[in-house]
Amino acid sequence: MKVIRKLSDVNISEDTGVALGNFDGVHIGHQTLLVNLVETCRLRNLKSVVYTFSNHPRAFTSEDGAPKRIMNLNKKLSTLSELGIDYVVLVPFDEFQMKLKAESFIRDILKNTLKMKSCIVGFNYKFGYKAQGDTHLLRELSKEYDYELNEIDSIEIQRQIVSSTNIRNLISDGNIQRANLFLGKKYSINGQVVEGKKVGRKIGVPTANIKLEKNMLTPSSGVYLTKVSIDGKLYDSITNVGYNPTFSQGEINIETHVMNFRENIYGKNIEVHFIDKIREEKKFPSVEDLTIQLKKDIDLAKNFFKKRQFTIW
Repeated sequence: MKVIRKLSDVNISEDTGVALGNFDGVHIGHQTLLVNLVETCRLRNLKSVVYTFSNHPRAFTSEDGAPKRIMNLNKKLSTLSELGIDYVVLVPFDEFQMKLKAESFIRDILKNTLKMKSCIVGFNYKFGYKAQGDTHLLRELSKEYDYELNEIDSIEIQRQIVSSTNIRNLISDGNIQRANLFLGKKYSINGQVVEGKKVGRKIGVPTANIKLEKNMLTPSSGVYLTKVSIDGKLYDSITNVGYNPTFSQGEINIETHVMNFRENIYGKNIEVHFIDKIREEKKFPSVEDLTIQLKKDIDLAKNFFKKRQFTIW
């Protein structure tokens, strides 16, 4: 898969099928759309292209206005590659993109630059200046600009539409099982292992402290059943997300205890896959009480993993 980060660098000679969207989380709705794209391109002898932005459009005008990311950029790109995409056009949402009129986007970028013959979008896709473009306009102009349009309907699970917004809300509420159902895989966090206060090591429960990229979503505070990927191998783990109230820490921390693992992984990037929430975070009367509870959490996790096979997807 080739990643193109500037429109001026696009040099695609073949006709293409293009999927449009943000694709945060690459959830099951996105997967349905992208599988449809790849299959359509295979049948019509087209190259598959995902056109998306490196930043959220709302981040261009206000950093606080952008929603937290479900998935970091590297993970998104690797997932798109796994799905068989040929090209990802990953451009910044900037003043040019913001002011680009909807028909100009279709004519100048999709047709003239990307050589689009097939367009695939989700049910609520908006584009162009002030989001004035939509699926109705794409269909209206399809004959003039010689492309077919395939609009993917929404997917509902238990009477709730699968969307990145709904998944963010589920994760923020700690409803990991339902979020995973919507994602079609385990929700995960990627980050570098950094040195912490080493409190866990002192009480016999060492943890890997994870430094997140800016603007990444985190689950609600609590202790979670997790699996952690280190150097391509999966390990049983539990993960605490929160403020460590027993030790009065002011910033949110993500700390993973990797079971039966004692290697030095400072500086390494690891991925933590969330399975379910064990309990809420709480302030304990003493370090001894905290230690007793952590041992109970670990025993619960060991029993869980002993009885179940685990897959990321």
